[in-house]
Amino acid sequence: MKIFGICLIKNEGDIIEETLRYAAGWCERIIVDDNGSEDGTWETVQRLAKDLPQIIPWRRKVQPFSNALRGQGYREFFHLAQKGDWWSRLDSDERYIDNPREFLGKVPRRHHVVWAAQFQYYFTDEDLAAWEAGASRHQPVYQRLHHYRLDYAETRFFRHRPGLIWPEGASWPRHMGVVHPRMIRNRHFQYRSPEQIQKRLDTRQLAIQQGCENFQGYCDEKSWREKVVPVASCEDDRKPGAWKIDLGKLPRHLEKPWQRAVKYIMHGTGVWD
Repeated sequence: MKIFGICLIKNEGDIIEETLRYAAGWCERIIVDDNGSEDGTWETVQRLAKDLPQIIPWRRKVQPFSNALRGQGYREFFHLAQKGDWWSRLDSDERYIDNPREFLGKVPRRHHVVWAAQFQYYFTDEDLAAWEAGASRHQPVYQRLHHYRLDYAETRFFRHRPGLIWPEGASWPRHMGVVHPRMIRNRHFQYRSPEQIQKRLDTRQLAIQQGCENFQGYCDEKSWREKVVPVASCEDDRKPGAWKIDLGKLPRHLEKPWQRAVKYIMHGTGVWD
């Protein structure tokens, strides 16, 4: 079983090395698509690729952001995968709690899609005080930030099949398959420092102006200070019982029973190959 990661990046210079070195431990190949970074991110990727053969610096191309861009990488490198391998949507600012290789290795063959429970990390007033005091700036992000909320989940992995088609303009392949009941746990570090948050807001505001709808609703702020949250509103991963999945806080990830039954039949008979 091999895992192929598709990673879209832009201006993630403070975390991209940390993310790629970690992901290289479980990915067979990491296909990196840079959407015009201006902070040294692309140069870091190229440097890492010289030491880590898992990393493929595929291209650097400025274009309007869309989740459909991952489909271009999928179609370009589709030939590398074999039936039973996995494809991953790999973000540049994440680190799994569960080992993906171990987790996916236990997914039954009749299941084809795995969702991730996203433990979203926030930059709190406590982090800001430490930052302004000059502490912890050179620590890895996953060691420096500890406050999260579990308020999101999404598709992250799908199993490779020779007949699986990812259409132009689509965010995901067609007829990906049956969703696995269990979610893999993922730490997502969107907000890491005042400078990084401001850069993210500016970049995504520009993307929204260019017609991208992916960021509307949670990147409307103009100043990084609006993204600082009270530490009391978050959980702390240093406390016992951290990273528990509460399905009541997350969107439904399993299909309705009749939809699930149809998928089992269509995939089992090879109609949706």
